[in-house]
Parts: sequence; C-alpha cells; structure tokens
Amino acid sequence: MEASTIVKALKEKGRVTLQEGGGRLVNLIMPEEFHPGKDQENAIFLLADLFQIRSVAGQYSEVALDIVEYATKPTVYTTKASPLLVNKPKSGDEVKFSLIKRGFWHQVIFGVGRPILFQEVKQAEGEVEVVKENFPLYQGNVKRLFLGPDGQVKIGG
Repeated sequence: MEASTIVKALKEKGRVTLQEGGGRLVNLIMPEEFHPGKDQENAIFLLADLFQIRSVAGQYSEVALDIVEYATKPTVYTTKASPLLVNKPKSGDEVKFSLIKRGFWHQVIFGVGRPILFQEVKQAEGEVEVVKENFPLYQGNVKRLFLGPDGQVKIGG
C-alpha cells in the first residue's frame, strides 16, 4: 500500500487500521476522531516536522527542542501537554509524541500535514490494510525520554 493511499483514507475516514511489516495492528487516527474511553489514553502523537511540537506540547525549553531535533534513534517523548488539547490522549497533564523523520511513515504523516495519533490494537474493527514497512516505534532500540518545561530530561519517561 502506498503512503498516498493511507493519507487519502485518513483524510476521508478519520482513522485507518494497518498491519505493519512486523505483523502488528496499528490505528492511525486524526486527532479530532480520538474518543476518550474508546481509544487508548497512551496513544502517541506522530509528528513529521519539528515545529509541530507546538501543537501538542505545552511550554518546552530550547534544550528539549535540540534533543528532539538531533535524536538519531526512534524516540517517544513525554512532556507537558498543550492546554489547547481537549479530549486528546494524555495522562494527567502529560502527552506523548514521536518525531518520524524519514521513510515511508514520515511520508504518511507529512502527507496529512499535521500530527496524527498512533495506537496499537489487538484486533481490528473493520478493514485492515497491509503495509510492508515496519513501524519505527517497534524497533528494539526505541528510547523513551521525559522533557520538562525548564530543560529537565529524564530517561525512561
């Protein structure tokens, strides 16, 4: 399946279920289609561009911005959520995001033009599209960091 086909389906339906190259089922969801209670509170915002952080994160430091920009391995960041996020996945006042910088999955997110949500699902509801590319957050070397608004960084956040 091509990235443009997924982008079109996301824009039309608001969510798609994919079986990624490693065989896991994932949902990609437009943020306005996220439903607390139905969807997972630990869903992760996927970003294609560094400056999309402002749309999901609250205040953050230049140090945090540099860490995200220069990371070379897939990383899931936890930080304070933007006060503008309503009915979106967040734990307390924190939100998770990952910047996908290249490859097939970057093309999908970039094609949508704004952050989208990712969540793993155990079984599909409806149609499943198969994608041969592995999802980057399923690699064994994924890092987890907490980025505080005053420059604090905690590993495993």
